[in-house]
Order: sequence, then C-alpha cells, then structure tokens
Amino acid sequence: MLATAPGPSQPEILFDLGAQPPNLTDADQRLQALYTALQARVDTPDPERASQQLNRVLSMPRYVGLASGPSLLERIVRGAATAIGNFLRWLGVNNLHLNIPIWFWLGFAALVILGIIVWPIRSTLGRGGREAVPRWTPSAVRPSIDFFAEADRLAEAGDFFGAIQALAGGVTVRISGERAWDRSPFTVRELFQRTQQPELLRPLLRSFEEASYGHRAPDQPMYAEALEAAQRYRRTAA
Repeated sequence: MLATAPGPSQPEILFDLGAQPPNLTDADQRLQALYTALQARVDTPDPERASQQLNRVLSMPRYVGLASGPSLLERIVRGAATAIGNFLRWLGVNNLHLNIPIWFWLGFAALVILGIIVWPIRSTLGRGGREAVPRWTPSAVRPSIDFFAEADRLAEAGDFFGAIQALAGGVTVRISGERAWDRSPFTVRELFQRTQQPELLRPLLRSFEEASYGHRAPDQPMYAEALEAAQRYRRTAA
C-alpha cells in the first residue's frame, strides 16, 4: 500500500521492509513518525494574517528572484543552450569533448534563427521596404484552363466541392497570374489578400476552407454564395 499510494514516496521505509530480513524495528519507528506528521494540523486559524506574513517574507530582498525570475536574456541563452544540447544528443556527439566555447554555439544558433526569419521576407527586403502585398490588377495572360467554365460544369453535375475549388482557382489566376494556382507557395487566403477589397471574397474563401480543410460537404446554397463572390473576377475574365 505504501508503494502504490499517491503522493511522495517513502524510500527509507520501503528499503527497511524490502530488506532480507526486513528491518521491522526501524520501519516501525519511521511509520509512527509518518503517522504523527500526517495527523498534524495543516491549516491556520487566521488565513489572512498568515497570507500577510508570507507576502512580507517574500518581499524581502533575498527573495526578489523568486518573483522576477530570470531575465529575458538569461531565458534566451538557457533555451538556446538547451536546444543545442538536445541537437548534439540527437546527433550522438554529446559525449565528445570538442572544446568549442558556448558563445560559438550561441552565435551559430543566432545565425540560424536570423536566417529562418529573413528567408520568408527576402523578397520584401529586396524591394526596399515597399508594400509587401501588391494591389490587384487583371492578369494580361489568359489562363489555359477556363476555371469558371469548369466550375459551371461541375456544379451542373452536382460536384459542388470541385466547383468551389474551380472558382477559387479562377479567382487566383485573375489575381496573381496563370501559374499561381498550382505553383504559388502561398495559400488561397494569402493570395486573396492581394486584392484591394479582400472582404468581398470571404464567402468564397469560407466555402473553400470549409470544404478543403474542414471536410464539410458543400451544398447548393454554399456554392451559390461562393459563385456570387467570384462574379466580379468572372466578368473580368470574360
């Protein structure tokens, strides 16, 4: 019972009982002491006063670190050191004594993190800080696939899921060019944000995301809302 009971374990008592032969005398004394400690009152008759005394003690200069915790720089350094250690252990070189100072690893980690941050925005930095999201202008290249006609055909066949995807493809092509639908690294939501009025495409975007990511089978009313949101781009394509 002592070994399986919840709470802190009692290794000394378990050691006495598990010895060969068991040390019953010492185990009995320890069990009596444990029982006496469990019978002691753990509350206080004046909780408010006890709380004030605790706050007074914790406000002493020696306990300032308990409330403030480590600084942001210390947490960053500690997190980076932990990540480097985990990476070295994953590589299986944690037991090698390479005599490489910790500042080298911290600098290396900082370069990696900086590269991860700068890489996605490299094109924005190359434009000299100009607006990252270009305004929508009609594409001069006519798409090789008529997504809107495909949407009509799929809708007539009752395939509203494919029809909504075709509408999203047609709008995407009109926004960002012919190859944006199958080659762009951006999501449909990010591509739709490139228009001057992205809120007008919310019914189409909502239908597309619910059908594609939420696995919700679209119906005729949902397709009708998506089709109405795409009409402006359909007229431009025509």
